[in-house]
Amino acid sequence: MNTPQHTRRLAAIVFTDIVGFSNLTEGDEVKALDLLAMQKQILQPIVQDFGGQWLKEMGDGLLLSFPSSHDAVRCAIQIQKAVLGIADLVLRIGVHQGDVVQTETDVLGSGVNIASRIETVAPPGGIAVSDKVQRDIAQNPDLTTQSIGFPKFKGIDDAFEVYCVTSAGLPVGTSHGKVVLPERFAKRKSFKFPFVLLVVLASAAVFLFLSSRGIDLSAIPSKSIAVLPFDNFAKGEVEENFADGLTEVITATLSKISELKVISRTSVMRYKGDNRPTSPEIAARLNVAHVLEGSVQRAGEQVRIVVQLIDAREDRHLWSETFDGKFSEVFGVQTRVATNVADYLEASLTQQEQARIARKPTHNMKAYEHYLVLLQRGIVQIAKRELDTNLVLAEKIVQLDEQFAEAHAIIALCHLGYYWSGIERTEARLTLARESVAKAVGLAPEAPLVHTAKGYLHYWGLSEFDKALEEFTLARKMEPGASQHIEDMAWVQRAKGNLPLAFSSMSKALELNPQSDLILREMAFTHIVAKNYDQAIEILDRAILLNDSADYYGLKIDAIWARDGDPESAITFLKEAQRIVGRDKFLIHEHRLELARGNHEASLEAVELIRQDPYLSQNRVIPKALARAFVFERMGEAEKMKTELESGLEILKSMAEKNPIDPRVQMNMGLIYAMLGDSEQALMRGRQATALYPLIKNAVNSQRIHIQMGLIYLKLGQVEKCIEVLQTLKDKPLGMEVGELKTDIDWDPVREHGAFEFIVR
Repeated sequence: MNTPQHTRRLAAIVFTDIVGFSNLTEGDEVKALDLLAMQKQILQPIVQDFGGQWLKEMGDGLLLSFPSSHDAVRCAIQIQKAVLGIADLVLRIGVHQGDVVQTETDVLGSGVNIASRIETVAPPGGIAVSDKVQRDIAQNPDLTTQSIGFPKFKGIDDAFEVYCVTSAGLPVGTSHGKVVLPERFAKRKSFKFPFVLLVVLASAAVFLFLSSRGIDLSAIPSKSIAVLPFDNFAKGEVEENFADGLTEVITATLSKISELKVISRTSVMRYKGDNRPTSPEIAARLNVAHVLEGSVQRAGEQVRIVVQLIDAREDRHLWSETFDGKFSEVFGVQTRVATNVADYLEASLTQQEQARIARKPTHNMKAYEHYLVLLQRGIVQIAKRELDTNLVLAEKIVQLDEQFAEAHAIIALCHLGYYWSGIERTEARLTLARESVAKAVGLAPEAPLVHTAKGYLHYWGLSEFDKALEEFTLARKMEPGASQHIEDMAWVQRAKGNLPLAFSSMSKALELNPQSDLILREMAFTHIVAKNYDQAIEILDRAILLNDSADYYGLKIDAIWARDGDPESAITFLKEAQRIVGRDKFLIHEHRLELARGNHEASLEAVELIRQDPYLSQNRVIPKALARAFVFERMGEAEKMKTELESGLEILKSMAEKNPIDPRVQMNMGLIYAMLGDSEQALMRGRQATALYPLIKNAVNSQRIHIQMGLIYLKLGQVEKCIEVLQTLKDKPLGMEVGELKTDIDWDPVREHGAFEFIVR
């Protein structure tokens, strides 16, 4: 599958729309074409005069791009002057400055999405601009604006202020008042809109991938369905959570029917909001024959749920039903919807499946509301902030209903997340996870999520991969249409070192979750460890189009460094990534790459900017003092190096006292002792680390510990011992380490040896 070429840039985006165009031209195609031709004739020369690009025509709407906010706003003013008084050509205009991605055939990105939303609050004949644009033009006395408050835009979570341009007597739109900003913004004097590719970018990008395959809609298996995000017709966060949660649980309920192919919620939630494509377009993008649409209106305990089943290939209505009742009756609605869908799609239900879709996880509806929130957040996490929030919510559920098995399973997954990520890799965490898994299994061994938690206990907690696969396989049998279980199996297969089988499972999971940036990320990571760097970079580009995550850029930096064996190309992309998502996200990369370049002052500067001390990741524990010591070693500053090594050693000793079984801590203590010349302590600590994390424990993640053992031998001048280590690693998936191995001068004594050459080849 060919990935479309794309370039990313910062631009001022203008979105225009003819007011009342549909009503004006209804049934009169000639009038519509004449009006659009007139618009193009008038506007195109003006856009050219201000250095703009005529990017796209979308019905009566125009998408324009300018190099600066000043040019965009001045052009918009001139456009409104030019069309003033022309019958039926009354425009609304929205302007925003943001990140866009331009492909060979389209322009996408958050800037486009936001400009199109801003246009909707502009008055007829007026111009609305984002706060970013207003700040850009604020110093120009001839460009005046007036705030209309903080409109709530569908599909955009973060509120921002919108202004109307008042220059040249332009009208001001309806006031949307002030809103209380989210806490993370309220503490700041100002804030930047995050550089994130939002729903439109993700949907459009994947459409480009799928449309290139020329999908024949008639060939799509008929027993396939996607549950689209339910529309919420009530106001309030609780009601919105209920609507999204209902989408999730109906998807999960249908996933229990073995004859159905059910698309994951992750992929369908990208269609939440006003910009939903047509049913045939969704059929092509998700490769499904049917979609289930719905709406929810909740007032206290009363709910109305409307659902309709559509043959998406033909955009043909098949069945609809309205459910009126109490919130406590929602479980019956879920069962009834699943049963009716199965009937219409001619999917037979076994007795076990009937029992599974009818099961009520709790009778406490307040607990169930919190559970719906957790399902939307994602229950398998490794980021501390997400883990903290999930744990609080899950514990609150247990307080409301101690018999809620899924809540105990989520608590276990939180403790395992702390353990696996390296945030708190202690026996105490592992014990808490074991206890919660045991409670969950005792309460509901028939629940798929319970076996997911038990599988992660064996995978993340105990490195018992075969037992983990048994649990994930059992969860999949209970919920055969859920991509999550196939994904879980893929990660374990990779940890066992069976990369071909892991790739196969990831591909199967992607069929059920075709717009999952996480699966793409893991596929790319697996290609990196397998040294397939070009494939990894191509897949990461696709993932970045779906989610502008700093983690994905970091992996791409590692892939470029390993592929080229040259810090220069990697640091070129690093600077671009820092421009897009922030310098602070890649400081450890900056430190390592600048050190490899011999740019010592820049490397030290990056270390000083790292906020976390020690720096923690799944495979690294690096006190900032140790990072500085690496730099002073290259500079030949022996005394400074010694001082930093001793400081770093104290930090690691303190960590080892609290948790003596963390191989990351033991290995770096060994490295420090080696740099200080204490061979006895260096070898003892290094061997202890490799014993704690043997190669059989994880075919991918344990490799770094053993590579560092080789480095300890080199620091001690024991080249032959280092070569022995390298011989054990020749056939291991070491792709993540290759960039550093190729450029770190510490490895020069063995660089010409066959084992080293084989590893970096």
